[in-house]
Amino acid sequence: MKLLRQFRDGWEYELSRHEATCLRTMIGEFPLTPIAAARITRTESGRDADERDRLLNESLAGHRQDLKNQAMRFLASGRPQADKAGWRLRLDPEEREILLQLLNDIRVGSWRALGEPADLESKVSPASEKEMKYRTFMELAGYFEFKLLNLHDGGEH
Repeated sequence: MKLLRQFRDGWEYELSRHEATCLRTMIGEFPLTPIAAARITRTESGRDADERDRLLNESLAGHRQDLKNQAMRFLASGRPQADKAGWRLRLDPEEREILLQLLNDIRVGSWRALGEPADLESKVSPASEKEMKYRTFMELAGYFEFKLLNLHDGGEH
């Protein structure tokens, strides 16, 4: 994936056919993992803390549903699109932000599904098919996040 141009109102990327397929597959699988319950604090308990946690989790579930709807719209738009020069992905700032949120959810969700390992490289035993899927999606999501943020050029543009 390569940044072709940055416009005042967005970005245009070139993707290989394989990259376009991987991106669409990951977005199509969203949400990859169930939402993990969140707690505002680990030290506070009682009715007030439980109510805050309930409100937080309702908000997170609503946000995730919004992201799922956005993922469906992204796929329905037919992007990335093939042209004579390859595959193109044009994003405005809002679409780019949504895509980054989707990818981050996939990446973090995959890491959690793997048991939140501190070191993914040290595992000696062969990974199961499920572990390989989560590892692959985690790495691919990181790759696309990196490219969308243009970090290979020394920072976000």
